[in-house]
Amino acid sequence: MKYASFERIIVLVIAVTVAAMAVAMAIQKTDGMEILGHLLMIAVIVSSLYGGKRGALAGFLVSLGLYSVLRLLWRGDFGYGTALELIGIKLLVYGVLSLLCHHIRTQFRYFFVKLERQDLVDDETQVGNERFLARELEARINEHQRYQTPFSVIRFSLHPHFVEERRKQGVSVMRDLGISVLKNDTRSVDELARMGDQFLVILPNVGSKGAEVCCNRLQGKMEAYIERHLESGDAGKVLGVEVLSYPEDKESIDAILSEAGARLEP
Repeated sequence: MKYASFERIIVLVIAVTVAAMAVAMAIQKTDGMEILGHLLMIAVIVSSLYGGKRGALAGFLVSLGLYSVLRLLWRGDFGYGTALELIGIKLLVYGVLSLLCHHIRTQFRYFFVKLERQDLVDDETQVGNERFLARELEARINEHQRYQTPFSVIRFSLHPHFVEERRKQGVSVMRDLGISVLKNDTRSVDELARMGDQFLVILPNVGSKGAEVCCNRLQGKMEAYIERHLESGDAGKVLGVEVLSYPEDKESIDAILSEAGARLEP
């Protein structure tokens, strides 16, 4: 999970909790200004999580200032001293929330960035990502240099327009192909990776002839899936296929490795 997603989940959970408590307060006919003060916690939380130090300070001051002015103007059944006590409580609550949410942003953000840099799995397809691809290709190339062990790479390229149009319809082509086709129809020793709109199948200890046989099988199943989602046209125009073997296609495989590395650069 990326930090931005984690942050949104936190905001959503807290916002729903605070809103639910505000509804409960309204049902119990709690003073209207107290309900408003309760809801202002959401503003404090959002500004602290997304605005950095300045956002946290601004959210705290604006929320506290707004509540304080309105509480003093409309005290309801509360006396002046009670109103000041309530303002003091909000000062404490808003302050703690600002510090806590700012701490979450500064500390957890770097924690998640560290996890992302170690992550080897593509979230959508559950196969290897660019980092995994680069690591595996480097390992296979080093293995060949030491022991002259061959390996092959099959590259399936999906037309971006096809992928995007299906996504708008609620269909994740990349996920379906990765999970339903490639994972089910490759050996346990084969490695799968995604790079953009491409799938790459790494076949250890497999030469060009064996890679062609594997490619034909996988290509047939992928085209059958694509044809089911094509309104018209030829699946061959949507799916590009390339079979590469090392060391015969060293330059092309090195180019894939370079592309994967470039995608990892910030």
